[in-house]
Amino acid sequence: MHQDKNKKEEVLDEFAVEVKKIENEAEKILKDAEAKKIEIIASAKTEAASMIAKKQAEFEKKKEEKIKKSKEKIDEERDEIFKKGKKEIEQFSSSSRKNIDKAADFILKKLDSKIEDM
Repeated sequence: MHQDKNKKEEVLDEFAVEVKKIENEAEKILKDAEAKKIEIIASAKTEAASMIAKKQAEFEKKKEEKIKKSKEKIDEERDEIFKKGKKEIEQFSSSSRKNIDKAADFILKKLDSKIEDM
């Protein structure tokens, strides 16, 4: 009987050791899982930050391209307006010179006429 008791205690001790090993393994698995979770979260945050930075850079590039195109278009329109304005001024100037020439001729003829009448 005494041996049976010792045998039972021995089996119980072995069982307790096995349970402890399992508990230790489970604890290690949980710690490893927690570490892996932290690593995955950190990696995801880094990747998200990288993606945000990349998208921001793409956005800035597109914005700059649009601004550049808009400025070019404005410059072209401004140049066209200046060309039209210059052409209109030249036409007005030319027309004015013709009218001045006609007015001068008219005045000279009137003066000639007045002088002849005297």
